[in-house]
Amino acid sequence: MSSSVSEICPRSILRYRPLDADAMPVVSAWKRPTRSSRTTKQRSPSLAARGGRSSFFSTRAPGSLATVVGLGMCLMLVLIVVGQWFIGWTQMTLDDWRYGRPRTFQADVYVGQEATRLPSHFLALNNHGQVEIIEFPGNDPSRARIFLGPHLYGANAELMPVTLRFLDSQHTHHPNMLVACGTTSALFLNRGGTFQLDKPNG
Repeated sequence: MSSSVSEICPRSILRYRPLDADAMPVVSAWKRPTRSSRTTKQRSPSLAARGGRSSFFSTRAPGSLATVVGLGMCLMLVLIVVGQWFIGWTQMTLDDWRYGRPRTFQADVYVGQEATRLPSHFLALNNHGQVEIIEFPGNDPSRARIFLGPHLYGANAELMPVTLRFLDSQHTHHPNMLVACGTTSALFLNRGGTFQLDKPNG
């Protein structure tokens, strides 16, 4: 039998069982996994992840919060500046459409100084900060007269619109003329067929 085996395959590939007991491989006893070990193995990654996240936020949160607050304040400041500019630009554009440049206001009113049946024509003008009112009694250009109003100061004073109001509190059909330009106003009294600036006493 041995001769037949040797003839079939060489002896170098044959394996022999060791006779020494110490040469036997040590195989650890197999233990069946329990529920506690499974739970520990399943929960440990999540706990490690939570620990990693908490440590990340604890180390990075103060700097990140300060950055967010700083960016928010910068954004708010930019929005305020842009908002103020937009409001000013919108108001300026509306004034350009309504009053033109230079700022001009017109009105046709009966003030008791008409020699014709036509109302008097008034033209209020902001001439480089100087308020001027031109009256055409009875819409007659040959009788035109000019009244000087207040002089305006400050930034963009020449772009402030001028408006006229005629007040007849006594119902005499001779209304007084109120000139308004921003926070500045002047009252012209209707006396003696013309308008006179009402100067405060003192």
